[in-house]
Amino acid sequence: MTSRKQHALDAGYIAERMNPGHPGHKVVIYNATEQGLDDNGGRYAVVCDMHGSVCNETSLPRARSLMKSPRTFCEECTL
Repeated sequence: MTSRKQHALDAGYIAERMNPGHPGHKVVIYNATEQGLDDNGGRYAVVCDMHGSVCNETSLPRARSLMKSPRTFCEECTL
């Protein structure tokens, strides 16, 4: 059985949603350490899977808010 959440089996996976500016691509929240990402900016890493941009956040609610607007942390999404 396949999951509609394409990143669900990734290490440290917390949540994902469609990238509003790029249909077919996702914005994903990971536990930064479990995913092997730098956690200096915060425990949660919000990742634009299309461009690879990462933004760390210390609060899960704020990380979820960033998922709705990847343009705030991904320069490529703003173009």
